[in-house]
Amino acid sequence: MGGGGGSRHSVQSDINVTPLVDVCLVLLIIFMVVTPLLQKGIPIQLPTTDNPGKKPENEKQKLIT
Repeated sequence: MGGGGGSRHSVQSDINVTPLVDVCLVLLIIFMVVTPLLQKGIPIQLPTTDNPGKKPENEKQKLIT
């Protein structure tokens, strides 16, 4: 008869983390490759002015709330 023991079709309760580790490693490699490229930045041309005078220090700033 079907005495003790366990059933042959038991549910597996542990989680397979291998795909999670694979995805994390791929993301880590992608970030390691992309980060040095982002540090170089984008060359931009800053605006220039004809009047490089400084703003007077005693002028009060207007606070808008």
